[in-house]
Amino acid sequence: MKQRAAKQFFALATLIALVLGIAVGYAGWLFIGRFEEGVLDVCADQQDAYVQLVLDQINLKENRDDEEIITGILSSLDASTNKYWTFSRDEAMLFVKDVLETNKYKGFTTATYYVSDSARSFLNDLEINRVTHRTITIENKTYVASGVVFLYNNAQYRLCLLTNREVLLDNNEFLRAKVNVGIVFMIAVFLMVVGTMWFSSRLGVYHQRLIERDATISELSTNVANLNKKLLVRTTYDTKRTLFQESMIRDFLRRIQAKGITPVTFAVMKCANERDFLDRSQILLDRGVLRFQLEGTAAHLEGAEIPGKILLVFVRCDHDNAMLSLNFLMNISTQIMAVEQWNGNTDILKFSEELLSKTRG
Repeated sequence: MKQRAAKQFFALATLIALVLGIAVGYAGWLFIGRFEEGVLDVCADQQDAYVQLVLDQINLKENRDDEEIITGILSSLDASTNKYWTFSRDEAMLFVKDVLETNKYKGFTTATYYVSDSARSFLNDLEINRVTHRTITIENKTYVASGVVFLYNNAQYRLCLLTNREVLLDNNEFLRAKVNVGIVFMIAVFLMVVGTMWFSSRLGVYHQRLIERDATISELSTNVANLNKKLLVRTTYDTKRTLFQESMIRDFLRRIQAKGITPVTFAVMKCANERDFLDRSQILLDRGVLRFQLEGTAAHLEGAEIPGKILLVFVRCDHDNAMLSLNFLMNISTQIMAVEQWNGNTDILKFSEELLSKTRG
């Protein structure tokens, strides 16, 4: 289930990366478009200044006729197949100049040349003595047009300069800059898509490792829990560390007799310092010795300690070996009250009860 979720996450991340890549690519395309418009605006401003300069030259001298303006000023201006100068008075075209079609439209109206809606709108919106520019279309070609209306010798004239838009954008430096910007955006989109996919794949790997780690942790936790249980059981029945209550004697002895274990030696000890005896017995006695706390074991009364009794059951140990072990435990605070060996020929419960009855009191 988790692996399926990881695969779904990777697919979703890939889809998001592709969508973001398309979005960034579209944003880059818009940016390049705005970049082109910015370049055109700069060129249009320069073109406006050029038209204003020609207008100022015309206004330097008064009382010139149309032919003198055309031959003395306009005919000397630069022109090409992609750059046009138009000059009109009222609605009549006086001059249209380019390299191939000089004076082709002379004698026609402005509507003859400015036939498109954008061109007519540009011509009609021209302002007096204020050069403005706009992008227009003539004969399916787009031009950046700069123009102005001015009054001269009581007549209204229109002077316009049109430059092919593609020519402005085909400048080598501009094309190089545009290509560089496009490459940068393509690289950015590629890196973003590939980086996002790589990152999502790494997340998938980490997620898989997390799943495996969780499984390992769960398995280890189960093992630790099982070990804790075993350790608890082992600690509970570790005769070297456990002092059983007298009520458990009968259960242990029944098991010993049922398994036919012999010999078993019983020793009743009286201890003035029970804790010291138990500490020493953990070191000196092995796990084959069971220890039981008998009634009347050590207690405290107004700061005085009352001696207690401990029953030691030596499993598979005869009387002599038991005495040898007890000799190592003896000190001035310890007293042996009884030591007897059971060989299996009588009931072990009855044998132990008779022994304990002798040490009561």
